[in-house]
Amino acid sequence: MKPLILKDLYTQKLFAYLFPIFLLLPFYYNATHAFNELDFVSFYVAFAAIWMSVYSNFGTKTVNMQEQKLFSSLPVTRQKIVLAKYCAALMWWGIAFVVYGTLAFLISVWSTNSVSFNGVFDLILSPFVTLAIVSIFYPLYFLVGYQIAVFISISIPMIWFFLLTFTTIDSDGTMQVSPISTGSPLVFFSIIVASMIITFFSFKLSVKVFEKKDL
Repeated sequence: MKPLILKDLYTQKLFAYLFPIFLLLPFYYNATHAFNELDFVSFYVAFAAIWMSVYSNFGTKTVNMQEQKLFSSLPVTRQKIVLAKYCAALMWWGIAFVVYGTLAFLISVWSTNSVSFNGVFDLILSPFVTLAIVSIFYPLYFLVGYQIAVFISISIPMIWFFLLTFTTIDSDGTMQVSPISTGSPLVFFSIIVASMIITFFSFKLSVKVFEKKDL
């Protein structure tokens, strides 16, 4: 399965790797107004990871079919092919975390001469939320192809990202704390459990769709 995950890494489009650059301006603004509240970093990490996960499957319906047919000819089960797609989402999350985590660290040190770990609960939740949203994409991807799947699934994180980015700024320019009380154990573990359930059933559905697909 590792080669299947690395395949997505090696064949990822350049635009996907450059995607975090397009968010540098709002990220810098949020970072300089957060005042040691780093909850916002989890939003950027999740959004970039979702985008890179989805974009790694970019292609026309014909291209997607050819790729899936090629994978099916390999000595691996279709279940492992699907599992590699879901595992790759965590790889993209890790890359996004390194990029935005490093930027947040540097900006925090430069602007306040200190490092804050406020928002660590949001960062822990971020990969789970990423998987949950990616889980909307893959069943649709294997069923109807990339174009329809990306249109339906990417609209959710886009609305979520821009609402949280621009509505958590007070009129005086101060960054508010995350609107979701993730510090509450009940909320924290509820999000984790809900994300795991969504991912599990999404994986099962994706496998079922892909195994029945005539390539």
